[in-house]
Amino acid sequence: MSTQSPRPNQNAAASGPTPLVALLTLTFFGSLGTGILWSGVAFIAKHDFDYSVERSLVLYTIAALAYIAGAFGSASVTRAAARFVSTRGLVALIFLCQALVCALPLAFRGEWVIWIISLGVSVFGSLIWPIVESYLTAGRHDADMRSAIGWFNVTWMSAVSLALIAMAPVIEQRAALALVALVPASLLAIVALPWFGRAPGQHEPATWQASITSEYPMLLGSARALLPAGYLLIGALSPLMPFRVEEVGASPVVETPATATWMVARVLAITVLWRLPFWHGRWSVLLVGGIGLAAGFAMIVAAPGMATLLVGLAIFGAAQGVVYYAALYYAMAVGAAAVEAGGTHEGLIGIGYAVGPLAALAGIAGPQLIGLGIGPDSGIVIAVFAILAVVGGLALRPYRLALRHRSAASGG
Repeated sequence: MSTQSPRPNQNAAASGPTPLVALLTLTFFGSLGTGILWSGVAFIAKHDFDYSVERSLVLYTIAALAYIAGAFGSASVTRAAARFVSTRGLVALIFLCQALVCALPLAFRGEWVIWIISLGVSVFGSLIWPIVESYLTAGRHDADMRSAIGWFNVTWMSAVSLALIAMAPVIEQRAALALVALVPASLLAIVALPWFGRAPGQHEPATWQASITSEYPMLLGSARALLPAGYLLIGALSPLMPFRVEEVGASPVVETPATATWMVARVLAITVLWRLPFWHGRWSVLLVGGIGLAAGFAMIVAAPGMATLLVGLAIFGAAQGVVYYAALYYAMAVGAAAVEAGGTHEGLIGIGYAVGPLAALAGIAGPQLIGLGIGPDSGIVIAVFAILAVVGGLALRPYRLALRHRSAASGG
C-alpha cells in the first residue's frame, strides 16, 4: 500500500467537505448532459440525419477521444486556470460554455450542429467531473466517503436515465431539440456553486491512511481494468441500440425508454451496494461484475425479441453499476480525493467509450474484409469478446498479486 500522504490543497478555503445537497444538485443537472450525449445522440443522429450504424460509431469514437484528452488533462487545466480563477469559478465557466453550445439547435439545423455539441459536451464533461469527484470526496473518509459516493452515483445515474426517457416525445419530431434542454440544466447546475469552496477541501493524511487496507491498491488495479471494459460495452451498444430495438419490433416512442432499462438496473444495483457495505475489499464482487458485463452484452446483441433484450439490458446495467461504484470508491480512497484521481477515473471511462465503437466497427467490417460468412451482430460479439478476454487477464493480475502478498504475510 502506498504510504504517500495526500498533497495539501493550496486553494481550499476551508478543510471541511462540500455540503452534499449542493453537490447532488449540481450533479443531477450536470448529468442530464451525460445522458443525452452518450446514450441519446445516436437516436438524434438516426432520426434527424438518417445516420447508419457505422456513421454513429464514428461520431461516438471521436467524441470519446475528446473526452480522454480532457479527462487526463483536467488536473493540469485546473492548476493552470488557478492563476486566474478559482476551481469553483472554473466549473461555472465550463457550464456557461456548455449552455451556449447547446443552444445551437435553436438557430441552426445542419448536421454539423450535433458534431459541435457532441464534442463540446464531451470536453466540458471530461473537465467538470474529475473536479466534482474531488469536491465530493475531499475531507470525507471510510463510511462517510462511501455514503457520499452512494448518493452521488444514484443521483447522476437517475439523471442519465431520466434524460433518455424524457427524449421520447421529441424523437419523432425534431430530436435535436432535446439538446437544447441542456441550456437550462447547465444554468441550474451553476446555482449550486455558491455552497462550494473556492477549491475542494483538505484530505487528512492520518485519517486517510487508517481508512484503507493494504489490498485497496490491488483492488483498484482490477477495478480500473474492468471500468473501461464496462464503458467499452456502453460505447459499442449506444450507437447500436436504435437499430437493435427496431429489430425486435419496438415503436419509435418506446425506443429510448426501453434502452433506459439498463440505466434503471444500474441505479438499483448502486443502491444495494450503497446500503449494504459488505462488498468493500471483496474480490468476488468485482468477479460478479465482470461476468455480468459480458453476459448482459451477449444477450443484448443476440436477443431475438424484446423480452430477452430487456433482461440482457437489466443484467448489463446491474453489472456496470457494480464495476463503476467499486472503481470510483477505490480510486478516490487510494488517490486521496485528488483531481488527478478523478481525472484518471474519467479518462479510463473515455478509453472505454472510444474502444467500444472501434470494436463494433471492426466487428462489422472485419468479417467482410476476410470473407467470413457471418453477420454484423456476430462480428461485433467476436470483436468485443476478444478485447474482454485481454481485459479479464489484466483484471486478474492484481488479484494474483494480492494472493502472493497474503501467502508471504502468513509465512506460506
